[in-house]
Amino acid sequence: LKSIYSKNEQARFRIYTRQKDWNPTIYTKASTETKTLIIDSGSYSVYRIIDELDVIPYGTGSLLHTQMSYDVSGNYFDLDMGIFEPGYAYAIRLAYYNGSIGSWVEQPETFKFRVE
Repeated sequence: LKSIYSKNEQARFRIYTRQKDWNPTIYTKASTETKTLIIDSGSYSVYRIIDELDVIPYGTGSLLHTQMSYDVSGNYFDLDMGIFEPGYAYAIRLAYYNGSIGSWVEQPETFKFRVE
């Protein structure tokens, strides 16, 4: 995640996830590469910070237009910065589908960027 993106840019956002309450030992930190957890049903939304306008709402219903892709390196999604109005700050929210409760769970963290 960069702090500023150009309006003409096509950005790829890679998402690193790990197990909740993961606490590695000193041996794990020193000797192995941390593996990312792949979320097969993750989604994102983008809103403008100043007025909380949903620019890209979650696509978690029958249309999964904001579903994240994944590969061996983890989850990711591509975003065309040309759809955002320059001069404003935006934030990305992430959610995943939890099958045990049958609902989407939004993560508390947001990831902020500007478009110039």
